[in-house]
Amino acid sequence: MTTALVVLSLGCAWAAGVRGADRPALPGTGAGRPLPQIGGGDPLEFLRDEAAGPVTVTATIEPGVAGMPDVLAVTATAEPGWHFYSLTQKSGGPLPTRIEIAADSSRQVTAAFVPDPQPVRHTVEDIPAWKGLVVEEHAGTVTWRAPLGAPSGAGAVHGGVTMQLCRDNACSPPETFAFETTAAAAGGAEAGVRHRPERAHASVSAIVRSPRESGGKPVLPIVLAIEPEEGWHAYAPSSQGTSGVGEGRPTIVALDAAGTPPTVREVVVASVTPSQSPELSAAGGVDGPVVLHVLVDPATVVGPFDLLLGLQTCTETSCDPPAGVRLTVRPVEGRSPEVAFAEARYAEAARAPLPVTSAPSVLSAVGGDDAATAVAARPRAGLTLPLALLMGLAGGLILNLMPCVLPVLGLKLMSFAQQSGRARREVFEMNLWYCAGLFAVFFVLATASVAANIGLGSANLAWGEQFTSAGFNITMAGIVFAFALSFLGVWELPIPGFIGEQAGHVQTREGPMGAFLKGVLSTVLATPCSGPFLGPVLGFTLTQPTIVTYAVFGAIATGMALPYILVGVFPGLVRFMPRPGAWMTTFKELLGFVMLGTVAFLLTFLPSSWFVPTFVMLIGIWMGCWWVGRAQERSGAVGFGRWVQGATIGVAVGTASFLLLGPVASVIDWQT
Repeated sequence: MTTALVVLSLGCAWAAGVRGADRPALPGTGAGRPLPQIGGGDPLEFLRDEAAGPVTVTATIEPGVAGMPDVLAVTATAEPGWHFYSLTQKSGGPLPTRIEIAADSSRQVTAAFVPDPQPVRHTVEDIPAWKGLVVEEHAGTVTWRAPLGAPSGAGAVHGGVTMQLCRDNACSPPETFAFETTAAAAGGAEAGVRHRPERAHASVSAIVRSPRESGGKPVLPIVLAIEPEEGWHAYAPSSQGTSGVGEGRPTIVALDAAGTPPTVREVVVASVTPSQSPELSAAGGVDGPVVLHVLVDPATVVGPFDLLLGLQTCTETSCDPPAGVRLTVRPVEGRSPEVAFAEARYAEAARAPLPVTSAPSVLSAVGGDDAATAVAARPRAGLTLPLALLMGLAGGLILNLMPCVLPVLGLKLMSFAQQSGRARREVFEMNLWYCAGLFAVFFVLATASVAANIGLGSANLAWGEQFTSAGFNITMAGIVFAFALSFLGVWELPIPGFIGEQAGHVQTREGPMGAFLKGVLSTVLATPCSGPFLGPVLGFTLTQPTIVTYAVFGAIATGMALPYILVGVFPGLVRFMPRPGAWMTTFKELLGFVMLGTVAFLLTFLPSSWFVPTFVMLIGIWMGCWWVGRAQERSGAVGFGRWVQGATIGVAVGTASFLLLGPVASVIDWQT
């Protein structure tokens, strides 16, 4: 009897399938899908199709940026009421989704897929068999991305997504949905541009992609990538422009509020790899490119808008000043938008950085490594004003031991020796003059920083930033070279107590002008050296009010001046110094060679095309100093005319060297 009923049921179903083959689909059987022809086919196919539910799977290849590989993006969209499970769903419950690339595909993924958005997680409590299990679900649209191996830009990729679809409390058997795509089918970039910031050893690129959906919402993706040069590194992205002790300035993104800016839905860290060096990693350093996806709401784009990108590049021993670039995006009706980079300041981006969403990097997701996420997500403790002042004081004190200051520090030690036996008031006054010169330079730097931050200056003259100017370095090389010649006895600077042939004699005792110039020179020479604590402290001033900036620079100056203030108050601290004598002449001449080393150090900041004219300029300065020194040897005193002659020789030779030997732009348009 049972067998007869089964045969009768199948016969009726077959007849219904034949009669309904050309009828439209009934509600709930799938969008635009005809009723299955059960007759002549699998009698259970209809049931499987009905239970599978509506879902579509597509795939594209997104071109790589900043020298990075192409990315395979697989997108699954389920209709409302349906959901499926994540790639990382733990066993013991629903089946996880699997993405498999066919073995005969011309390209394979090289790392694990990363979902966008992340799955929704909840703990099961009402099903005894799954009680306590964490279920990871996707609903609506999800895109999984993974980097593709070579050959870049060629070959088809095909495979399948196997998933278990569920609806309310009912689930279907797992089913595989096939996909296939090529590089030509990628969403592609609509507009791109590359730029090299003047103050960073890195290149910055931007790509504006075509609008798409992310997390169920339409977005206009803008891909920003930072590529540090060989031997340099950048720092992990952050939602704030401040950095902790010993850390470099984080990578930040901001939206210029001028005009009618659009809405930025999210800034996603697409790729960041922590530094392999434990010290650099702890300081926020990252290896290789930093890639950010700025997701703009396309409905709010009504005109041109600007994004600001702040970054800093460093080696293991030195850092560039914090840099900034401005990306202008100008929509154009009917074609790709116009994009262009321009120079900016880090402080502009640091005023209102956009929140950064930490997402696992598709390039460092092998084995589920979330280290990149941890670097980007690590909270950065901002400095408080008392801590910044204390660190500035300590950093200024340590500056006295930096190699850049040693030549002038030797001069100051000589002046300490000369001060032995002198009245306490006189010693105190000379040290105050020295500190006045020191404070003068610091407050010039503070004023330049404040002027730039409030928009009155074109550049932020940050600590050491003047050494990025070829003109400044050439001028300083000439001044220090002239001082070195005076140390070596070629000529004598007519400032009491600064330097002289009779260094151990009473008549060369230090005067106010000599003490002041020593303070100025020691501070200017100290600026290429950034001792401990100074990096975060000076970065702290970029976003602070004017009075705070002056207070921090004043704290650094106080720290650097502290030893000399203490010696002025307690002259007995330098009793260890020997009495003035012939040893001071020898010591002075040794300092002359140290000064020549400083000149060589300054020349390292120059482009190679400036070496020859600068060297000839130094020869001219040597000639001028020698001409003055000859007169000093004969008569001791030098008239005004002799000084004019010496200065004329130096200026004439220096001017001719740069006019005749300096770099020039070619007037011939060479073509190959």
